[in-house]
This record gives sequence, C-alpha cells and structure tokens, in this order.
Amino acid sequence: MMHPRVRARLLARESLPGVAEALGNLDGWLLRDGAHWLVTRHEGRITTSRIGTDHSQVVAAQAAWNDPTPSGSDTYCSPLSDGALAVSGREAVIVQERDGTLRWEHSHRDWRHAPGAGGACTPDPAGRVLLATMAGPLGDDGVSRGDICRALDLTTGEVLAEHVLPSLSAMYAFQQFPDARPEVLLTASMGQEGTHCLLVTHTAAGLDVRAAGTAEEPYVGLGTDGVVVSQDVGGGYLCRTQDGLDDVIVEAGEILPEGWVLVGYSPGFLDETRLLVVAAEEQWAEEGTHLLLDAHTLRPLAELDYLHPPGVSAVPLGDGTWLTHDGETVLRWATD
Repeated sequence: MMHPRVRARLLARESLPGVAEALGNLDGWLLRDGAHWLVTRHEGRITTSRIGTDHSQVVAAQAAWNDPTPSGSDTYCSPLSDGALAVSGREAVIVQERDGTLRWEHSHRDWRHAPGAGGACTPDPAGRVLLATMAGPLGDDGVSRGDICRALDLTTGEVLAEHVLPSLSAMYAFQQFPDARPEVLLTASMGQEGTHCLLVTHTAAGLDVRAAGTAEEPYVGLGTDGVVVSQDVGGGYLCRTQDGLDDVIVEAGEILPEGWVLVGYSPGFLDETRLLVVAAEEQWAEEGTHLLLDAHTLRPLAELDYLHPPGVSAVPLGDGTWLTHDGETVLRWATD
C-alpha cells in the first residue's frame, strides 16, 4: 500500500493464557468504569485483567473466578468497580463477589428456543444498576414479543426497570463510551436479520432505548462525544456516526488495494485523532496490515511497521497505545 510507514514500538508484554480465544468473544475486550479489560477463560477459570495506565506494563490487576458453565462458551462477563463479576448466562444473570460467593441471582426464561442467542450485561456508568439483556416472556399466544433489557439493582438484584427491545433471539454485547456518557451502546446481532445498535440509558423514569444514529453493524469502536465507528461484517466499509453530523462512510476499495477487506473486527480509537483498523487480502486471513486512519475523515494516514508480521487482532486503548497478541502473549505498542 502506498501509505507512509510508522514504526510500531514494543512497550510491554505479558503471558495471558486464553487471550487468543478471548479476542474472538463478545466480552473478550471491554471498557468498563473508565478502564479497559481483557476477559479470558482457561482451564475452568474466568480471569478479568485490567489494562494498566502505565504504558510500561500490560496488566495492572487481575481477578479470577470458577467458570459457572462447563464449556465456558455460553456466558457473557462484565467486571464491576467493586471487584465483583457479573455473568449473563442462558437461564440467569448472577453477580459473584470477589471471593467467589454469590451476591444474587436473577433467573429468566432460557434461550433454549434460540441456540445462537445470548445475553449480555454491564453496570451503568453511574454504577447503580446492572443492565442485562435476556429472553423476553411469552405472550398468551406462546410467541415472544421480543427480547428485553432489565435494570437490576447492583446490590440486591431487584428489577428496577424493563424495556422490550426491537430485537429477537439476538446475540448481545454492551460497550461503554470512554468519556463516561450516561448511555451505553448495545449491539443486537440477529444473523441474516441484521444488527440493531442501540443507546441504553437508565434514568429515574426507567430505561430509555434509542437507535445509535444509522449504525447497524456488530463491530464498533466508540469515541468521545458519542462517536460510533462501525465496521461492516464482510469488511466492505467503515461508517462514522455522530449526532448532529452527517455520516462519514468509506468503502474498503477506496482505501485498500483491490480485493482487500477490513478484518479483525475491533475498529477503535487509538487517540482522539486516529483510528486503528486491520486489513487483509481475505476475510479469514491470519496476518493483516494495521492502518492508522484519520478519526474524522476515515482516510488513511499511515501503515504500522512491525518487526514481525502481525496477526489480525489489534485492540486500541484510546491513550496512544494498543494491544496485539502472539499466541498466549499480549503485547502493548505505541508509535514513535
């Protein structure tokens, strides 16, 4: 590609078993309470690793719990600011204390009717409730009106509010914005039926749910001021959405060699002026080219130059650094 090359400088590395699989999970990389987290599963244990603000390290703190499911594939986890862990499963949402004891359990209708569906959970930015998606109740005719999002008291598990979502039998994921906005982004992926991107806010009046502009892809990066950058499932385009501004859409063919696509599925803000994305010759490539794009125009600025060919996973942290992995080792990088 005919772009300036910028050297990727290694800052730190750390062994983290399970990280390769984690970055393919919806809860593998999370922004919670202003901190970035990696959630890994290995040998029956769930480990939450908080990424350090010190650029000379990768992980600042870790905690681990027994995985409540035998396969580890049917849960969505979210670390809480008090050191506990929220887990959304196929039949219940639970909160486990730091020592592994159960704080509370909230049962719901199981997802047996939809094997590809799965709930998600997150504390709201105010830290008062746990937002959780789950299968909605059946009507008198035996048909579901839609999945639901509930606001559960973080201390007791009491249902404080509920909202019927426009999605049904979806795979859900929550992400918080980096500037502690009161809303969180919820993506609801329904396979061939498409994806809803929703902004969810808990208020004294209940749950407010609205569309996140025109965003309609499950792979998104969130910036300050409510910016959402979404990446097409097939890697064919990027779209920047922000309230009050026109969408910015860039087709892969405009910025990549002929036939190349966007891969990696973790577009994100390296800082307020640059995005980090990954491109490759085919969607299922194991190695990719890492590109820096202008955060407003989505036009290429530079190609990252590594000592060894990188994979297709790149996790931007918003502070000018990003993570990749080499097997079970997490690497932290910055530009010169």
